[in-house]
Amino acid sequence: MKLNKLKEFHDEVQFIAKISSYQNTFTKSEKKVSDFVQANMESTIYMTVTELAERIGVGETTVLRFCRKMGFKGYQSFKMAVTKEVAKSTPDVFDETKKEGFNETDEMHSIVQKALANNVQALKETASIIDTNELEKAIHYIISSKRIVFYGVGVSGNTAADARDKFIRIGRSTEAFIDSHMQAMSATTLTEEDLAVGISVSGSTKDTVDALKIAKENGAKILSITHFTRSPITKISDVVLLTGGRETALQGGSMSAKIAQLFVIDMLCNGVAGQLKDKALQFKEATAKAVADKAY
Repeated sequence: MKLNKLKEFHDEVQFIAKISSYQNTFTKSEKKVSDFVQANMESTIYMTVTELAERIGVGETTVLRFCRKMGFKGYQSFKMAVTKEVAKSTPDVFDETKKEGFNETDEMHSIVQKALANNVQALKETASIIDTNELEKAIHYIISSKRIVFYGVGVSGNTAADARDKFIRIGRSTEAFIDSHMQAMSATTLTEEDLAVGISVSGSTKDTVDALKIAKENGAKILSITHFTRSPITKISDVVLLTGGRETALQGGSMSAKIAQLFVIDMLCNGVAGQLKDKALQFKEATAKAVADKAY
């Protein structure tokens, strides 16, 4: 046990020492990044590259140069390292399962309640930050667009597929692409009559953002669903719908973040169905009948 604690201490000191060892190689702007990160590691893990750059008062390229100079491939891999250090150095004092006398029944109850609390919180956060004007605009785009394409990777890719399936049920012809090559190819075929929807918790998913940039260059409207107001995806969007349920670099695939995304998709689908009224109802009935004999 002592050896493990010694290793954790060594790793943490090694990480901080690594940043310090590069001080003489940093430019004036990069030193600002270094100083801020060392003083604010816990808040850094929740920031996008855009937010961090704006908070410090430097450009995004400065942050990226800082990360690469330290040997990281990019900002996300750097943030992953910071997250690991925070996780090791900050004990979870709120973890009820670590209290003395805690039995297995209590532990299982705690797991259930914690999962429930996280998901309910994500829904409440989403409901509180959703901009109804942006929501109305997004619904209008979905109804008026000739073609609707959803982009996402990982868990957000699953949400994109869920969105496609949900809109098909009310008669809106939609597509979903989770492969980066297919995203790029489909984006080149979009026009000013179409809508591209990018789904990304971080707002910094390169494949999704790149596809949206191509779509925008071809005249398509851009709708983004993300947690971060200040992120690469929002810069190129015509409409932004924010979600709750943030996640750190070690929580990729957070269920609460996905539930928040699905909550927004549900709002959009209900809004579109409300506008289409009888037409949407007819499609719901037709699609339900189409699969009625698929169940016992």
